[in-house]
Parts: sequence; C-alpha cells; structure tokens
Amino acid sequence: MSEDLVQGPGAGREFPAEWRSYEDPETGARVTQLTDSSDGESWHLYFTDPSWYDDDRRLLVRSTRGEGGIDLYSIELATGEIRQLTDLPVDVTGVTCDPDAGDAYFWVGRTLAALDLDTLTLTALYDLPDGYGGSHAAVTADGERVVTAMSETVELERDDENRERWMEARMNADATSRVISVPVDGGDPTVHIEENRWLNHVNASPTRPELVTYCEEGIWEQVDRIWGLNLETNETWRIRPTEVGTAVGHEYWLADGEYVGYHGWRGDRDDPDAFFGQVRYDDTDRREAPAPDIYTHFHSNTRELVVGDGTYRGLPSDLVWRWDDDSNAYETPRKLVSHGWSGDADAHPHSRLSPDGDAVAFDSTRAGDGSEVYLVEIPDDLSDLPVYDDLSTLPILDDGVKRQS
Repeated sequence: MSEDLVQGPGAGREFPAEWRSYEDPETGARVTQLTDSSDGESWHLYFTDPSWYDDDRRLLVRSTRGEGGIDLYSIELATGEIRQLTDLPVDVTGVTCDPDAGDAYFWVGRTLAALDLDTLTLTALYDLPDGYGGSHAAVTADGERVVTAMSETVELERDDENRERWMEARMNADATSRVISVPVDGGDPTVHIEENRWLNHVNASPTRPELVTYCEEGIWEQVDRIWGLNLETNETWRIRPTEVGTAVGHEYWLADGEYVGYHGWRGDRDDPDAFFGQVRYDDTDRREAPAPDIYTHFHSNTRELVVGDGTYRGLPSDLVWRWDDDSNAYETPRKLVSHGWSGDADAHPHSRLSPDGDAVAFDSTRAGDGSEVYLVEIPDDLSDLPVYDDLSTLPILDDGVKRQS
C-alpha cells in the first residue's frame, strides 16, 4: 500500500474559531461564515455526501492552508474550533463519511483509505490497478463496504473554455470502467460492473445496504445518466430514464434511502424547460417541478423541503421550496441566502441541508478570492423570506411533470 498514507505532524492540530455571523441583507436569514482561511481555500464535502458527524456536532470540510495541499478538517459547530484531521503529501479526494461509525473514506493518490475521525488512524483499503483513476467514494448503509467507480485513464487535454467538448471526447473514448465494493475490515474487492463506458459518481442509499446509484457520465443529453445497482445480485436498472430531448443528473439519495433526487431539463440547452424532482429507486412515484436553470444543484432530506443553488446565470442565491399538500404542488420558492455564485469557474455552492433540516451548508467566494464554508439557518416561518417571483406554482399534469404554459 502507498507510502503516502503516513500522517505528517499537522494531523491533530487545533485552530481557533474563524467564524463570523451576519444577517443576509436581502433575506434576513442568519448566516455564519465558518472558515476564513486567508492563506488557502475551504469547501464542505460534495453535496451528495454526509458532512455532519459526532451526533451532528461537527462538520467535515476540505481545506488548503499554508503550503499544504487539500487536507481534511472538522469544525466543532458549538465553538467554531477547527481540527486538522489529515496531513498528507498528496490531496485528499472523493471524501465521504460514515457518521455512525465516525469514519471517513477517501482517495490518497492511488490508495483508497479509511480514517478514524477520533484517533486519526489511517488504514489502506485498496490500491488502484495501473492505468486506472478512482472516482468518488461512498459507504453502504451497514458500514461494511466502500463503493466506488474506476475508469481507465484517457489522455485528453482538459478544455476549461469548453467543458462539454472535453466531456464528450472522454465519454466517447470507450475506456473500461468498473464499479467495485471494498470491505472496510479488509479483504478483496468485488467487481459488480465492468463496461466500456464512462461510469462515475457512486452514491449509497443511507438505509438500504444493498442499494447504490451510479451514473453513466458524459453529456447529459446523450446518456441515460442515473442507474441503480443491487450489490447483492448485481442487477442494474435505469432510474428516471430519459427520452430524446430530456436530460437529468446531479442525483442524490434522500434520507429515507428509498427516493433519489435530481434536476434536469427538456428541450435545448439554449432554451431549456428546467426542472427538479425526486423518484423512488424503482422509477415509481415521480414528482417534478420547475427549476430556475440547468446550471445548478439541488438537495433535500425529504420531499417536503428542497434547497437549490440558484444559478450563476443571474440568480446568485439559494432557493427553498416547500411542498403544500392542499394544492399538491410546491409553493413558489423563496430566497434563503445570497452566495454570489458568478460563473462555472467560481466556487459552486453545492448546497446541502443539515440532517435536522434546520440549516444549509454552502461554499462561496463572497468574502474574497477563495472559497469559504458557510452555514445559513432556515427560518421557522418560510414566509419571512422573500418570494422568488420568476417561478410560479403550476399544477402537476398526469405524467407527474409541472410545465410552464
């Protein structure tokens, strides 16, 4: 296993609180900027992954500070104090967390590793074969396996000016991908899927140990993105299949481990009919509603309250939607907090609701040049927040889809 797993002297260091609180000038919501890493940047975990642990008293973040690369840190939410969890010679990537066990899982170079968040003990679980790159990690609901995807390395120059062109070339390279699970207590991995297409973003149901999603990566309009996998039987199936002229993605599990959230659009990218939604893992009980744009992310613990990133194309604010049983529709969304998301190269908010649904974590560069981590409280009465008038509440049609007329 990799020598990169040797912790440096920074692991376990404590930092004083960096936070500051303020009232959002447009919405009145109470916001706390949790990090102020003037010599680096900070981000909470990817929005599909649990970040809260220790009975929700601590939040995991990734950060660059001083001369180091990207390491893992935790923030004690009662005091703001920060603890460095890793000090490694290469970046920590693809991080996920098992809050019940108090462990984190991530890639360190070519090695999939486990970290005890209390003792900071690192354990190597798996090394990638030559010629492969690792993808995002996830841990099954019983805490027994880490699931991830890997793909053959493709030599393509990344085109930041035209990301879609790079993704299309990567998608069409026909490189071999695998979805595997690795026992957390040691042992050989199981290969569940091996195909000549780009597979990515494995997410594990938080309640069903046998269920995960994975995605067919690429240009959303050209793939059926969201797939389900039963780890016990290796059965696979499409979740929210897409017909011609429809695209979905940025999938995530709701807290019940039965429903999957996503967003997408119908029509053309230049004139899209954008929507967000949730559907049961067997593609039943679909619920969808209008979204402000296609360049965004959504998250929800339940179907009753949904948060969206807004968009860098004219809506640099988080929105919240509340389900109304009487009208059988989502109420007109309300602005929760301004984050100033200004472009694809800017820090994406990647907003995620806290486990209790009372707050939202997001990233933003609003305080300066670098990304910082923020936490905004959701008011008890959403009517205290300003309405976002550009989306109207629409009836649900027979196919479960809400459309603009």
